[in-house]
Amino acid sequence: MSLTINSFGNNSIYSLFGGNNSSGVNSMFGGLEGSLTNLTQIKSGSYGKLVKAYYSKYDDEGNLKSDTGKKSKKVDTNLSEIRNDTSALSKATDKLLAKGKNSIWEEVETTDEEGKTTKDYDKEAIYKAVKDFADKYNSLVDSGQKSDNTGVLTQVAAMVTTSAKSAQTLGKAGITIDKDNHLQVDEDFLKNKANMTYVKDLFNGTGSYAYQVATKSSMANSYAGNELASITGRKSYTNTGDYSLSADDMLSKFNTQT
Repeated sequence: MSLTINSFGNNSIYSLFGGNNSSGVNSMFGGLEGSLTNLTQIKSGSYGKLVKAYYSKYDDEGNLKSDTGKKSKKVDTNLSEIRNDTSALSKATDKLLAKGKNSIWEEVETTDEEGKTTKDYDKEAIYKAVKDFADKYNSLVDSGQKSDNTGVLTQVAAMVTTSAKSAQTLGKAGITIDKDNHLQVDEDFLKNKANMTYVKDLFNGTGSYAYQVATKSSMANSYAGNELASITGRKSYTNTGDYSLSADDMLSKFNTQT
């Protein structure tokens, strides 16, 4: 949460010190306006103490300070980890879902030593992309199951359930699920035994296995982000494009002028 001041014009000054102007700007301190009209009180420092006490709950980044100690820091760390893991999984999935010239599913031509040209999938590229997806998926399973956020847990559990329901079809691509709910990719099977058209259907296109996982991962990211914001506070741009002035920026201006 941050204090937004677009400019130090008449409106903002009236609003800051508790007055009402012709534009109908309300006092940020409401009923305090009567007590701030006395110059003696301002000189005595009572106003300064009020402002400092009010904004002492914010850090120098304009974010709400946490008073829950180590537990809060642990929660923050886990939520940040989840957001990082979901973002990484999203990037890995984008590689699999891509179409057109950037798609790994486009067949390529290769020429052997005898000069014979064949057209086939780039199995090395496909394996690397699937393996990266599995690694990022596994990281999210680990961080997600440590979360106390119901929304995150629900989405990660749904992600694991989707994989469990797809276990048989994943197996045809050389992918198995271990006791920790991690995906394990058999490189030899995927490259040399799996039907690549089948593997493509599994990882490419709306409604595919990869698409379903990515959707649940995106929801987990949203839940983690919302809780993280509620814990740390917010510092952002306003809907008019002005920057939200932080509490300590406000105090700095006050101290400089007093």
